Amino acid sequence: MPRPYITIMVLFIIIITLLLTQNTLWAEGGKDLYLKHCASCHHAERLGTTAPPLIPETIGKKKDAELVSAIIDGLSATNMPSFKDILSAKDAEELVKYIKGPVGILKWDERDILESRVINNNRSNLPVPLLDYSNFFMIVEAGTGSVHFMDGDTFKILDKAKIGAIHGGPKYDYEFKNAYVVSRDGWILRYDLRTFNEIGRIRVGINTRNIAVSDDGRYIAAANTLPKNIVILDTKSLEPVKIINIDETPNAVYTLKKKKIFIAASREKGEIWFIDYNNKFNVERITTTDKPFSDFFIDPNEQYLIGTFRGGGRLSIFDIGAKKIIKDIELSGMPHLASAAIWKDGNKTFAAFPHIGEPLLTVVELYNWEIKANIKLKGSGFFARTHDNSPYIWVDTGTDTIQLIDKKSLAVVKEIVPENKKWSMHVEFTKDGRYALISIRETDGAVVIYDAVNLKEIKRIPFVKPVGKYNATNKTG
Repeated sequence: MPRPYITIMVLFIIIITLLLTQNTLWAEGGKDLYLKHCASCHHAERLGTTAPPLIPETIGKKKDAELVSAIIDGLSATNMPSFKDILSAKDAEELVKYIKGPVGILKWDERDILESRVINNNRSNLPVPLLDYSNFFMIVEAGTGSVHFMDGDTFKILDKAKIGAIHGGPKYDYEFKNAYVVSRDGWILRYDLRTFNEIGRIRVGINTRNIAVSDDGRYIAAANTLPKNIVILDTKSLEPVKIINIDETPNAVYTLKKKKIFIAASREKGEIWFIDYNNKFNVERITTTDKPFSDFFIDPNEQYLIGTFRGGGRLSIFDIGAKKIIKDIELSGMPHLASAAIWKDGNKTFAAFPHIGEPLLTVVELYNWEIKANIKLKGSGFFARTHDNSPYIWVDTGTDTIQLIDKKSLAVVKEIVPENKKWSMHVEFTKDGRYALISIRETDGAVVIYDAVNLKEIKRIPFVKPVGKYNATNKTG
């Protein structure tokens, strides 16, 4: 073999070796930087502690430039500081490459859960005003990761608690004594509404879908997507009493008060799970359809689970007592069932579902399962809401406009624009339906309170990206 050819081959091997070594050092450099600057808040294995997990499953589709900017400039209204005086742009790029890499086996077991538990032993003894707790509100402020506690009679903000990126909506127990808030990264906070104290918090998973409270207030069920399980907590001690490893991703978990069970659905199989919290948390798994439900809700009488599927195309009606699908309803799209508006007209019950990614609202008469209308909207929204004392379905549209649909004619009859060119969303009512609260979901946002009869604005409370308002009467379990 000619000597020049051998020399070229040797050089080629050296170059490849250097490149591979450089990539390894690059990745290791990112890890070293992470352990030095990030691990104290985001966990040594990137699973999150006081700050969110930094793993591909939770970072999602965020672009490298967005993540680099967050590292260098920090994130306003959060605990994420700026590192521009400590890290270079190249350092930030190395960190981004590292946190986007795989973690391996994601573990958060009973020991991890118990070690995260924090009980507040320095509670305030300040006098608390007498309130109608059935008209109490929790307001979720996404821009600061806080939940605010508000008197629904006076609209006075009474207190707040920091929890992070809240998901699935906060919950109350059925006596309105406690509030429970869950973050996307698995932290559950218990707040005593009678003394205005945070009792404690505990981290039940790496990524959590939602929580449900048992009818007697003894247990919280948390549906975790990472790891794939359902964790049951004792509400008094905030300690796990059962970890149900189903080896599938739960879609969500809800409470059936009448049956005294938790009910959940799989995101990977056509299965429903009944969890009997009065019988050692026994799990009954029921096969439903050939496809898993991607969204579902329970009718007001707790007789049926109504589910839909990724990609849309139909609703399936699951009879909870008979434990089988009794009807399929064809649809053109995919409704967002968990954000439905439900109301009665005489002996008839109706539900209105906004569609995901489509400017459409579908109205179904429950129990005979007939589609009554498909109503075109100004834009694709997220929530439909109504109240027994309102003649309208109030629907957000992903724009600055809330559209009001007459419940008799099922036609759009009015529009409300809280602020031009500002995103308005999530209508919620006071217990008596006299007032409607609308979020302006912007950094310089607000909760705007309207007289629900004459549709006049009566008050505006500033918030940083308020995304939800939860009235106690409407948000138990």
